[in-house]
Amino acid sequence: MRQKLRPHRGAFAVPDGARWYRLVQAAGGAPRDKPGRRPVAAVRLSAMHESPEPMVVSTTLRERVSDELLPRVRQPAQYIGGEVNQLVGPGDWEQAEVRVALAFPDAYTIGMSHLGCQILYWLCNHTPGVCAERTYAPWADAERVMRQRGLPLFTWDTRQPVRDADILAISLQYELCFTTVLNMLDLAGIPLRSADRTDAHPLVVAGGPQADNPEPMAEFLDLVVIGDGEHSLAAILDAYRQYKRDGVPRREMIPLLARRFPWIYAPNLYDVRYKPDGTIAALVPKLDGLPARIERCRTPDFDAAPFPERPLVPWVPVVHDRISIEIMRGCPQVCRFCHAGYTKRPLFYRSVERVLEIAERAYRATGHDQLGLLSLSTADYPLLPELAARLNARFAPRMVNLSFPSLRIDRMLRHIPWMASGVRKGSITLAVEAARDDLRAAIRKKVTDGNLMDGLREVYRAGWQRVKLYFMAGFPGERDDDITGIWDLSLAVSQERRRLGRPPARVTAAVGWLVPKPFTPFQWAAQAPPEYFHDVRRRLLHLQRSRPGAVCIRTHNVATSILEAVMARGDRRLGAVIHEAWRRGARFDGWAETFDASIWQRAFDAVGVDPAWYARRERTFDEVLPWDHIGLRIGRDFLVRSYLDYCQRLAAARGVQPQTAALPQRA
Repeated sequence: MRQKLRPHRGAFAVPDGARWYRLVQAAGGAPRDKPGRRPVAAVRLSAMHESPEPMVVSTTLRERVSDELLPRVRQPAQYIGGEVNQLVGPGDWEQAEVRVALAFPDAYTIGMSHLGCQILYWLCNHTPGVCAERTYAPWADAERVMRQRGLPLFTWDTRQPVRDADILAISLQYELCFTTVLNMLDLAGIPLRSADRTDAHPLVVAGGPQADNPEPMAEFLDLVVIGDGEHSLAAILDAYRQYKRDGVPRREMIPLLARRFPWIYAPNLYDVRYKPDGTIAALVPKLDGLPARIERCRTPDFDAAPFPERPLVPWVPVVHDRISIEIMRGCPQVCRFCHAGYTKRPLFYRSVERVLEIAERAYRATGHDQLGLLSLSTADYPLLPELAARLNARFAPRMVNLSFPSLRIDRMLRHIPWMASGVRKGSITLAVEAARDDLRAAIRKKVTDGNLMDGLREVYRAGWQRVKLYFMAGFPGERDDDITGIWDLSLAVSQERRRLGRPPARVTAAVGWLVPKPFTPFQWAAQAPPEYFHDVRRRLLHLQRSRPGAVCIRTHNVATSILEAVMARGDRRLGAVIHEAWRRGARFDGWAETFDASIWQRAFDAVGVDPAWYARRERTFDEVLPWDHIGLRIGRDFLVRSYLDYCQRLAAARGVQPQTAALPQRA
């Protein structure tokens, strides 16, 4: 599996930005500057050594980006736009009735791999009268140049100022992107807080998984979409166009949209009241007609939903450089820790015929040699054997391989035949989550050690030599034996290949730290203290050093997991912390080379907020949670029963109650 690439590294990187600039200039400017110009790939390599053109005074933003930004960054290719299959050309933005900037608050190498953004880009630009352009977070070197030279955040397609959009649609994928969202707003020249914006500024609309608890970002967002993006964005575009024709000012559209659609939340049109102990007393609408509960948008016909048949092809190596097709939305397993398993319901399936149609058109448009079948649990797609057989028959002769997310081990055996013939055998990824059968059963992970070893023997027979195992630590009631078991099980997985007369498999055991998420049974649980996670890491690395060989232990960053837990279950009082951390320089907090825990600690101290109150405090079942006004198909009582069932299962298996601070009790 390809690791996350640094924006300034990779096979396409050049050591000198000026060389790339001259290369682009020799090609006639960035691709798609004008019809008929040569693509960059057609430029003679000798052009890299030609003398630069005489300096000219740039007048347009497009020219300024070429002249002032590209020569001064380490990987300019990620900023030039004009990728293969770009849908927007010169003049489209100016002629559009509704202009949308689709913002992904992370680096280009991450954003270009995100299927959801490609879907929305395709949807918008196939809607009459709408033009959508993309924007990503500039890396540190680009931000520095942009601030020094007064270059605003621009769109990638035709380099328009983001602040000129009608709608700025931001994808909130996870908790550690919050400061990057603020940085993009600031670079765009858009006031950070919704209350400070005027009709001259775009509507700032957020969606995505982290929008399920938007409260930490409430003061920075105009509107929040809960649920699926395809149906909701299409409806918003239609409504916005109607309001614009009727002369409705943008700020007046906010309450109109919030009243019109049950899945739109306008956080700044609600007041939050707190109890003396700091917990929430109530969330109250400021205006009549606003809903007390926000529902989830569901795509009515998943099979017919818009999907990019000519996906964008990036200029630089990205995390997932492949054709990606979502074959199923939702997961039938409902593991107790999984936020998506509870919120992405009911299940939707894409038909085999539709998947084949998308795959064929996308292959012809891109030439990719890998086809990813994506879902939360691909092995649970009911027609997977038929789909895989038909895809292999069509694409194997073209040397196109199938790829997939981690498989469920109890479903693995039935899929080994097609996996062996149609999947590149690099490494196979298995989400084990817990090392002992009783803990796995308690979290509803339907895997036993017997299932695992039976499946692995077939995997090894089919030719795989490397395995990646995903574990989590920090579950309530976890014992020392569960931690030692991570090493024991990983070693057993490696040694199992010896039973076939072959060398041991190379095994990577990736250990993450449990982050209790909203809308899961663990939403009431306390996160384990950081000292516990550091101790687990030391113990596992000690076991690795005691028996060096085929097993490698890797652990997630403890500080980022703590911050995730704070933001995941936080309320809108964290907005001041996020702003302070951004002001002190926090950016790209999901990247090891840019995350600085000390910045966040100073921000918490400056604002007077205790992060442990959010991360390590056990909630009671009667507490009003910051996200309680957001709808869920599965009722709150079900989550309560599920959490109690988890505790009872461990108590029955181990003879003791989970060692939590105190089991939540009904008031």
